[in-house]
Amino acid sequence: MSIHHKIIAIAVAAALGAPAAASAQAVGFTYLEAGIAGGFVNDVERSDRFGGSLGPLEVETDADAGVFVGGAWQFAGNFHLFGDYWAGGQELEVSDAATTVTGDFDLVRWRIGVGYAYPFSETLAFYGRVSFDTLEFKDARVAGFDVDISADEDGVGGEVGLVWAATQSLHLQGHVRYTPVGKVAERGADAFDSDVLVGVNGRWYFRPNIALVAGYELGKITTLNAGLRLAF
Repeated sequence: MSIHHKIIAIAVAAALGAPAAASAQAVGFTYLEAGIAGGFVNDVERSDRFGGSLGPLEVETDADAGVFVGGAWQFAGNFHLFGDYWAGGQELEVSDAATTVTGDFDLVRWRIGVGYAYPFSETLAFYGRVSFDTLEFKDARVAGFDVDISADEDGVGGEVGLVWAATQSLHLQGHVRYTPVGKVAERGADAFDSDVLVGVNGRWYFRPNIALVAGYELGKITTLNAGLRLAF
């Protein structure tokens, strides 16, 4: 089943089980969420560390499916601890003048950190976060080619954003995020370089504490997700 079909199936199942209206869900930062995800890694073919190291061979990547898990716990008023994990595959195509072979590699990205939310009103909250970010490429598999796509690095990142309860059951979130391991480095000894990403997220509470979530984050490594959130 494709990512598109899985997202539709989740939405239909949620709609069939939903009441006519959900009660109001406060803007908060204690939750667990998980679901399916997809993503695309840009510039692998331009990197000296990865695609560029293969000399005359041409390397191309394409999006594939994955999973995500996230959560947060609010404490001491407006502070919260949080973490998120994303893991999925990337399709890989390697070719020379005569042969083209397909394969894949794994992308794993996670972060943990602490945040502070400022409730501007009952329906609007601004927040900031500091995090420890990790990015890893591993397990490249292309029959007949020795493809060295394997690296992991980490560093300290930051995020600012806002959450708006547009209606009793619909919450919208937007953020800008800096990470030191956000894209493939084209030159030098480091495998990854920093990037600034822009993200949007929507949550529909079809039960008082259960929401259907969907998110999109644009950067050199672009990701999207759909799943369920349990708010506490």
